[in-house]
Amino acid sequence: MSVKLDPVADRVQNSSIFFAQYLARERAFTNIGPQRAAALVEAFGSRLSEAILAQDDGIIEIIGEEHAINAAAVLETRLPESDFLTWLESIKADIPAYKAIRLARAWGREGVDAVKRNPYLLMAVADWRTADEIGKALGVDAKDARREVGAVEATLAGKACLGAGSTLMASKGALEGAEELLGHKVSSDLVAASVRAGAAVRLAGELQPPGAAYMEADCALRLAKLAPDSPVSGISEPAALDELIADYNEAQPFLLTEGQEEAVRMSHRHRLLILAGFAGSGKTTVLRAVCETQEAIGKAPLIVTLSGRAAQRASEATGRRAITVARFLIEQEKSGLPLDQDCVLIADEASMLGLVEVWRILRRLGDASLILCGDPAQLPPVSPGVVFHTLAIDHEVCRVVLDRVHRQDERTGIPALAEDLRNGVIAKVPAFKRAQSGVTFTGCEQKDLCDEILRIGAVLKEHGTSRDNVQIIAPTNREIGQINIFFHHRALRKNPRVWPGTGHIAEGEPVIWTQNDTRRGLTNGALGRVLEIEGHWIKVVLDGCVHELTGDDGQYLQLAYAISVHKAQGSQWSRVIIPVFPSRIVDRSLVYTALTRAQEQVVFIGSFDAIVKAVKRSPAVEARQVGLGTWLNLARETRD
Repeated sequence: MSVKLDPVADRVQNSSIFFAQYLARERAFTNIGPQRAAALVEAFGSRLSEAILAQDDGIIEIIGEEHAINAAAVLETRLPESDFLTWLESIKADIPAYKAIRLARAWGREGVDAVKRNPYLLMAVADWRTADEIGKALGVDAKDARREVGAVEATLAGKACLGAGSTLMASKGALEGAEELLGHKVSSDLVAASVRAGAAVRLAGELQPPGAAYMEADCALRLAKLAPDSPVSGISEPAALDELIADYNEAQPFLLTEGQEEAVRMSHRHRLLILAGFAGSGKTTVLRAVCETQEAIGKAPLIVTLSGRAAQRASEATGRRAITVARFLIEQEKSGLPLDQDCVLIADEASMLGLVEVWRILRRLGDASLILCGDPAQLPPVSPGVVFHTLAIDHEVCRVVLDRVHRQDERTGIPALAEDLRNGVIAKVPAFKRAQSGVTFTGCEQKDLCDEILRIGAVLKEHGTSRDNVQIIAPTNREIGQINIFFHHRALRKNPRVWPGTGHIAEGEPVIWTQNDTRRGLTNGALGRVLEIEGHWIKVVLDGCVHELTGDDGQYLQLAYAISVHKAQGSQWSRVIIPVFPSRIVDRSLVYTALTRAQEQVVFIGSFDAIVKAVKRSPAVEARQVGLGTWLNLARETRD
């Protein structure tokens, strides 16, 4: 076996590597790390499992009596996982140990027999190479029907479909992808065989991954039922609504526009509302009005967003509670109850929500109303699916599109340029000179990027701009890495304390958190700065809250001198610097999303020709193939 495991593999060699790593990695086995796991296998070899269950004196001598008792109790409940790992080793499966453990957790309780009969069932939880290696170890023929069906399933789950954000793939493309994995030609009959085996779902002559098909179909059924309904409680009579809006307007410094009033009115008349609005069109103004008028009749609006920063911004803008979708789902799971008729659930920045998030939200909606608010010109979700964009053009779903740019925002020039970008054009912009409202450009070569950013930063600082009010947003990892490394090295010149175990984070540096941790109130994408480093402890402020982190958290904290457009989506800063150089992945939606993160000033830097080409390139969302629209039509036929 070719697996290598830190200190375990060096001492255990080929005897029980999977099981040793299982003991070392599984937290339930207390006081057993890599060294003790290696010692246990060295002492007991293939008898280790039986020795643990019998609480052998040798086990007690190595890990202690209390931990030996615990290990026996844990293993007793996890024997199927242990058996699965033992079986994988017995067939000499050439896969990494961490994958073996993952498979054992997913399939152990189902037993080894099912996977022996068809190792490609593992495609539900494994990649093609892993399943195929196990298939080869079991002697599955290269042209075995099970292997060919598994290749179709792997293609649908891979970079050509789910990996690209799509939930639908042409049958021909799926067969071609399968042939590439298999190394031989296949019959067109493989499509039907894959559907019969449950490895694919057929939709209008094309194929879907089973999980995505189920979620889209379920969302479609729920949305088709929800769309024509009025709220379970509240008011919908025209005269009463007019009076409610008039009362709201009377207390405001600026009256709602006709389009904004219509959006507020529709939020009271429909259980499902799509509120689509471009940059500067007043979506936040509408959400404040929706919240206040709903509260006036006894309703309870709740705002959810995908990221913590977006939730913080939504809360500040509306004066209402806003939480992440992850927090919302945890709270709902704890309550065990769906939302009631008095709740109005508002998903802000809804264009960021993927299929899985929308599906999980809909399952907990209960009798509540749902408003999906977002900008259809922004990036599609990071995860697969296109829900908001699909509903925004569905003629049977109530939607209000805010496309008017308001004069109080127009002076920055950002909304006007954003409108041009949506139409695929961009005019020349003036050169950068100072901190001022508007959009400017400064040209430079890739190699001079960081020096030019330094110059721009110095000018902005001279004009009183705080470093926390400026964010660099880069469309590609190439520029992100270049900028973060450059400024980190500059920071090290001052000899700050550096976080041990990471070596890449020092006191005073901007950082971004990359993992959801609801227990500690940390969300993926939270931004802030390192306040203090003391030994292995670090104190940081993230999204306005101070957190103390340990060395184990280093893997989730990254430098944030520059961040990606995806990480920036849902947030805003006073001033934004956007480097753009020639790249095949930079498109109109990336440039538009980065541009609209700024409230006052945008500084483009790099190649203007690259910006022009990116703006002409179609948005990434148009490349995604999804089945939601077809499922919606089928659901309506069933409903009618």
